[in-house]
Amino acid sequence: MLKSIKISIKDTVVYGLGNIAVKIVGFLLIPIYTDRKYLSIDDFGVLGILEISALVLAASMASGLPQSLTRWFWDKEHKKNQKGIFFMSLSTQTVVAILFCLLLVPLSGTLSELIFSKPDFSRVLTLVILASGIQAINNIVNTLMRLQSRSVLYTITNLFKLILVLSLTLFFIVFKKMGLEGIFLAQVIGNSLIVLLLLGYTIKNSRLFFDKSIFRSMNVYGFPLLLANISAVALNVIDRFSLNSLALLKFVALYTFAFKITSVLKLVIVDSIRLALGPMMIKRIDTPDSKRFYSKVLLYSSYVMMFAIAGVSLFAFEITKVIAGDKEFWNAVVIIPILSMSIFFVNMKEVTVYGLHIAKKTKIIGIIVIGATIISFALNMLLIPIWSITGSAIATLLSQFIYWFACYYYSQKVFYIPYEIRKITTLFFCGVVLSFSSLLINGMDLLPRMIIKTTELISFPFILYLFHFYEPVELQAIRGFYVKWSRIKNFSANLKSLKGISDDL
Repeated sequence: MLKSIKISIKDTVVYGLGNIAVKIVGFLLIPIYTDRKYLSIDDFGVLGILEISALVLAASMASGLPQSLTRWFWDKEHKKNQKGIFFMSLSTQTVVAILFCLLLVPLSGTLSELIFSKPDFSRVLTLVILASGIQAINNIVNTLMRLQSRSVLYTITNLFKLILVLSLTLFFIVFKKMGLEGIFLAQVIGNSLIVLLLLGYTIKNSRLFFDKSIFRSMNVYGFPLLLANISAVALNVIDRFSLNSLALLKFVALYTFAFKITSVLKLVIVDSIRLALGPMMIKRIDTPDSKRFYSKVLLYSSYVMMFAIAGVSLFAFEITKVIAGDKEFWNAVVIIPILSMSIFFVNMKEVTVYGLHIAKKTKIIGIIVIGATIISFALNMLLIPIWSITGSAIATLLSQFIYWFACYYYSQKVFYIPYEIRKITTLFFCGVVLSFSSLLINGMDLLPRMIIKTTELISFPFILYLFHFYEPVELQAIRGFYVKWSRIKNFSANLKSLKGISDDL
């Protein structure tokens, strides 16, 4: 199991570097997006709605195919036909994406009226639809790279896309003054070029194949996940749609700004862990120590997540002042700790839901996420009129907790895993105290404020030690890690040692 954990860490770091680059690009663009020379605060609110609309479209076009490909790719009965399975998934996704675009592009004006109560955004919605369709195709190829543990290729190609999209976005907004249309035109071009760039890799890993029986089985497995994916996206975006309906675009803009800050946690940590561990979680189903492996994945990922949450929450005020192009966005600081905490439960859900995937109980996932989405909608309707963006943030936190707990409860029923919930609870409440303490000291002068916040963050691992969080073997591993990597002269050799890690499956 130790080798598998090392592989997980190595791939997570590689994916993490790519995802960190995504956030660097995002942070580079936030000052542009929040500068009134290029976008008004209402335009930023519209951008937030367009971005979540793209997420809904991408989830709808995916049709559960990435998950079905993941499950069938490593199935014992089909290991010799992986190229055929991939070809069938990719061709199906391409057809679905084309049909969606042909249906929705002519309706872009109607969609603009429906979402914004005016037809002004029909052209930009057309670009959103096209970008989502191309991205859906791209996601199948990205899934294959993950299944083959091609983390370096995955990261390099996506970094190339990011740099290209960043350059085009800056060109279209700053020099061409294209506003919102420029943002999504850059995405259409970037996604299209990546599809072409990976064409050779795609063809190399494809074999002309179609089997009705397998296709039917994959769709039976994937259809509940399609509903789950759409509902999961709805669960993550219903807050901003609700604000768009119940409040001003200004509040949508403030909430979107806070969400962009906290989304760094999901992208860099949750998504990196999911990308690296997703295939391995499935591959390890039949190994003797699989359940202990799953348990430790949840504990260690929660540890990393809460440390990052504490860091983002403690320094949210300083981060906001640096990157916001308009002082009006500083008001978003109050909800950053709340939204950050919701990501903690997103991470826990991503790990614990694998019990239902392993047991092939995808219908339960669909029911859970639909239920959580309904609850989120109800909470937003109840709390936004009372507390505005704070109410929406609280609704997001509560709904993500309910989503995780339901996944955990039903996963344990069909595939029990001895998760260390007591430790995770200790971890959570220690992190909550540190994160929300920032709101009490933001009024202090800069130097004492930074000293206190830095001290709090550094103290987090030691506070957990006082609660007997670490096992003796973990303390020993931490000491070994420190001794190994603290020797600067051996840094190059230590990096090279990572290349020799190979799976023991």
